[in-house]
Amino acid sequence: MKIWSIMFTVGWAAALAFGWMALAAPQAEPPGRLVLYITLAALGGGLGLWSWLRIRRGF
Repeated sequence: MKIWSIMFTVGWAAALAFGWMALAAPQAEPPGRLVLYITLAALGGGLGLWSWLRIRRGF
């Protein structure tokens, strides 16, 4: 259960951090870097959601 809690925290922290980096990026930021930020934010959100579902089930 402890590993799911750690994954939950790390996943949502990554989603928030990379999401903010994507939203607050200056106009001169290369498009490839923005795609990377958005992808990492989505993966972090997915990891956070998946681990939350695992915690709710009691695994």
